[in-house]
Amino acid sequence: MKQPNLVMLPGWGMEKDAFQPLIKPLSEVFHLSFIEWRDMKTLNDFEERVIDTIASIDGPVFLLGWSLGSLLSLELESSYRKKIKGFILIGSTSRFTTGDNYSFGWDPRMVERMKKQLQRNKEKTLTSFYEAMFSEAEKEEGFYHQFITTIQSEFHGDDVFSLLIGLDYLIQKDVRVKLDQIETPILLIHGREDKICPLEASSFIKENLGGKAEVHIIEGAGHIPFFTKPQECVQLIKTFIQKEYIHD
Repeated sequence: MKQPNLVMLPGWGMEKDAFQPLIKPLSEVFHLSFIEWRDMKTLNDFEERVIDTIASIDGPVFLLGWSLGSLLSLELESSYRKKIKGFILIGSTSRFTTGDNYSFGWDPRMVERMKKQLQRNKEKTLTSFYEAMFSEAEKEEGFYHQFITTIQSEFHGDDVFSLLIGLDYLIQKDVRVKLDQIETPILLIHGREDKICPLEASSFIKENLGGKAEVHIIEGAGHIPFFTKPQECVQLIKTFIQKEYIHD
């Protein structure tokens, strides 16, 4: 049987190598493709990059979307229902900011403040964001320092304008109204201690979906559970894709 195709969408300010703990074990059973968010010029670039990648792949695909990548995955579901066979959404949200009777996100003013800080001091702003991705327990175990080492050795980096476009995407994108039309199977993986996208954001997705979803909470984990609990995440991803691939 041909290996299932898995397209991996990172979060804001992230690159392929953030997925490092997943790459080797997943590549043994799936054909992996990676989206990068570097050098963005417009908000449309996000969707166009994913669309171009999906179009280049022969056969059905699964999307793994982390954070911003999860928001984008949900946005594209209705357009590619026949081709996308399942979603794995990690640290996911259907709207990143609060408002309109929705409290499971960041106050938009915080994101606007982050945009100003980014223009004044990019490295300091990114470092603060990276640190917020980890729970206190994960930091004590050394995962944050391990992640910073990965960034320093593997990340290419992005320019301020492109990063600002990404924050605008997070401020503006709201896919809540689409949830009840989504029928594609979804696996939601969320760290219990996630401070970037709270666990309630995943619960909201599950409760409002038109189709089926399963939620798995990673205890003690923050916003990047696949970096700190890779074996648990790999097993969940493999089980989900193999079940849906064979079922299809």
